Amino acid sequence: MTSSRSFVATALGVLLLAGPSTGRAQAASPETPATRAVRTEGPILLDGRDDDAVWRVAPVTDDFHQFAPAEAAPARFRTAFQVAYDDRMLYVFVRMYDPHPDSLVALLSRRDVRTPSEWIKVVIDGYHDRRSGMQFMVNPVGVKRDANITNDVVEDGAWDAVWDAATRIDSLGWTAEYAIPFSQLRFQPGEALVFGFGVWRDDVRHGERDSWPVYRPSRQTFASQLGDLVGIEGIGGQRRLEVMPYVVTKNVTQPIAGGGWRHPQQQAAGLDFKAGLGPNITLDATLNPDFGQVEADPAVLNLSAFEIRFEERRPFFQEGGNLFRCGGPCEGIFYTRRLGRAPQLRGAVTDPVASTIDAAAKLTGRLPNGLQFGLVGVSSAREVGASGTTIEPRTRAVVARVIQDFREGRSQIGTMLTGLVRDLDDVTRPLLRRDAYTALFQGYHRFAERWEVSGYAGRVLTHGSETAMARTQLSSVHYAQRPGGELAFDPTRTSLTGGSTSASIRRYAGRVRWETTTRYAEPGTELNDLGLVVLVNDAMLRNQLSLVSVRPSSWYRRGQLTFSTEQHWTTGGLPSGASVAVRGNGELTNFWGIESYATAWNLGETYCISCARGGPALRVSPSALMTVGVGGDIRKALRPEVGLTVSGGDEGRSWQATIEGGVNGRIGTRTSLEFGVQYERRRNDTQPYANYGAALSDTTHFTFARLDQTTLAMVARANVTVTPTLSLQLYAQPFVASGAFADWRELADPTAPVYADRFRPFARAGSSLQGYNAKQFNSTMVLRWEYRLGSTLFLVWQQGRADGRDPGTFEVTRDLRRLFATHPDNTVLVKFSYWMTP
Repeated sequence: MTSSRSFVATALGVLLLAGPSTGRAQAASPETPATRAVRTEGPILLDGRDDDAVWRVAPVTDDFHQFAPAEAAPARFRTAFQVAYDDRMLYVFVRMYDPHPDSLVALLSRRDVRTPSEWIKVVIDGYHDRRSGMQFMVNPVGVKRDANITNDVVEDGAWDAVWDAATRIDSLGWTAEYAIPFSQLRFQPGEALVFGFGVWRDDVRHGERDSWPVYRPSRQTFASQLGDLVGIEGIGGQRRLEVMPYVVTKNVTQPIAGGGWRHPQQQAAGLDFKAGLGPNITLDATLNPDFGQVEADPAVLNLSAFEIRFEERRPFFQEGGNLFRCGGPCEGIFYTRRLGRAPQLRGAVTDPVASTIDAAAKLTGRLPNGLQFGLVGVSSAREVGASGTTIEPRTRAVVARVIQDFREGRSQIGTMLTGLVRDLDDVTRPLLRRDAYTALFQGYHRFAERWEVSGYAGRVLTHGSETAMARTQLSSVHYAQRPGGELAFDPTRTSLTGGSTSASIRRYAGRVRWETTTRYAEPGTELNDLGLVVLVNDAMLRNQLSLVSVRPSSWYRRGQLTFSTEQHWTTGGLPSGASVAVRGNGELTNFWGIESYATAWNLGETYCISCARGGPALRVSPSALMTVGVGGDIRKALRPEVGLTVSGGDEGRSWQATIEGGVNGRIGTRTSLEFGVQYERRRNDTQPYANYGAALSDTTHFTFARLDQTTLAMVARANVTVTPTLSLQLYAQPFVASGAFADWRELADPTAPVYADRFRPFARAGSSLQGYNAKQFNSTMVLRWEYRLGSTLFLVWQQGRADGRDPGTFEVTRDLRRLFATHPDNTVLVKFSYWMTP
């Protein structure tokens, strides 16, 4: 603990003592293009027309160039924009010239959905630090999207602002007129302001993207390539306060003990709150949040030893999440799905499926000296199961992030601190860890315009009762019971500590890119209270070479080819992985896309330390996989996709064949449809089955079996957009996976060079191999109506079904029939929110 505290103090000391001049707003260099805004003395009618008085005097900027498919090539069509402002608003008028306005692709969708339409994007770096920014996008029929930028290139599409735009199609092409409140921007008040500024245009018919100023993707930067917006004067600090109360009523399906179902009605109310604490700091808070409108996780069958990562879909945790990611090898140290997680001791179908979040708050900011910070605090309630006992204790968690930029963002250091405490009782104390703390220090340094060195170092400390820490040591993350393992099992342990370090060097820009990364994770590293990191006790070396096209050729528009090698060892030096891979992807001149991937792993003498589920390390034979996929032209009303994957291993005894296909279609401009299906057959000759005997003894039998599995998964989506503020979204996923086991064996000589010598037959009196048939169906219907700016009404219907009959066999019609014959778990929800601001 002392070392962790010293590390944290050192990290914070370095950041807070950093010179204040290192990250201030950057002065424009002589070659930085600039445009000028003019103050409007009269009101501007937002109608997509340029007949307001100010547009007759505002300077016109039209020096646009391509950046895709060709970098810095002349633009096909002219684009011109003007900028104006008053005390409250920044106005931008953009005209997209097109000789065939009747051929414009203008598709309706709900907000924040990118369709293959024409788009115009305005980018504003209010801090003028060349590192951050906000993006405001609209298409010809008024569909809006927005996103923010951090660390120059990291985009957060979950960020939402309250702004407006009007569009119009006319004989010259189309126009967009923006009204962006200064209260939605982030800037340091001053008498004369300079913003970073850029405008991007997507011409989807010709697959072209244009920008002002010139944007060069080969440099792998974004905000630092913006131009300047000058001329804004007399804008004081903007008061930023937003309050959004909401009410929810829902009808749910609940099973009754002894049989039957009931459908209780539930009501709830909550509050979302956003306030500006000065020009640079924002507080977001939510009380009793409800995420009923969020799409359900996809159905999966997990036969591995490790937890599966799911995407974060809850808006409060999506927005601003990039600040709390360090990327690369340290990704996963903070996994937001741990907040409000599924109860860890859930054992009955009637138990709650998620922990209730009572309150959450997020404080983020960027100071004039370039220091960024974020603080997240979450409190979740105690959950009680059908048995009347605790299945998830009350939990409080805090995550802090501090980043300091230097040299106009070309160098950076940062730290992340996390802490979690659980209120355990007599039931949960022997089963769950009491607390966990993490400290991370990371940074990078860029030089010679295209090279970067980076690294991180972190420590973690967890506490719990002897039985809880014993469970931790025996879990799949550590397998301390493994003979010859690097972490010795200690039944009296009440804490566990470990750390991870990484270093990399890469050439990140240009046509030829290269990266070498190393990572070392100690055996005692336990990051799964607030993170999701299952690979510890590991030393890794990865090399990657990429060849990237920056200009189209006679047969492709863009392409990339990547070669990589990766090697792993345990911290004791046991080789645990060796692989080579090649990946290629590109877009042909007919706008069809193609992607291929080939890899071989378990090369040379390689051992799997988790295959025996706590048993000895098992020597594994080489395997190989190849996949190819083809996708149609995104501009067409019907876009097909098809993919094929084949693999083999275990000296020909294991194999996999997967075929998947789908189609994305459009009916007119208001309706989009998507359907995909995946069918997979696979045989795994070394599927872990079960271990028998006393753990930590030499009488344990580590058994395996041949698994023959068939999986069928389908996904269907439909989106109907009546207006840019009224839409209906449908999602459905049937899933069936059936598996049968045979050839029951146990380990005989796990280190034998010959595959067959590693196993011997196994039989157990009174036991036989049991198969499975897992069937699931998830669906969601969401009607979304933004009835006034920032205020939304949701009508949601969610349905889930599950069935496990007919284990070990697969029949499509029977399995789907039985799945849809099971009683559904229905939830019908109405959510009403109202956005208010002074």
